[in-house]
Amino acid sequence: MTEVRRSGERGYADHGWLRSFHSFPFADYYDPRHMGYGPLRVINEDRVQAGAGFGTHGHRDMEIISYVLDGALAHKDSMGNGSTIVPGDV
Repeated sequence: MTEVRRSGERGYADHGWLRSFHSFPFADYYDPRHMGYGPLRVINEDRVQAGAGFGTHGHRDMEIISYVLDGALAHKDSMGNGSTIVPGDV
């Protein structure tokens, strides 16, 4: 069944340097009506303050896809590999 879910109905967290909107339960947001879609578990819209970001953290048993609408996003993995993506990159 297809369901329209308005953006204002998503979970929301404001950490100062990060504003995050959650389509599925994530972190402190829990809604049993929206527990993911098949193997897809997380769709977050994150707005990261310039010059800020996440500290080193693991991603076990998952693939992360990021896309940028405005600005640039730098990422470095635990082995020191990294890149910066801009709008149009994935």
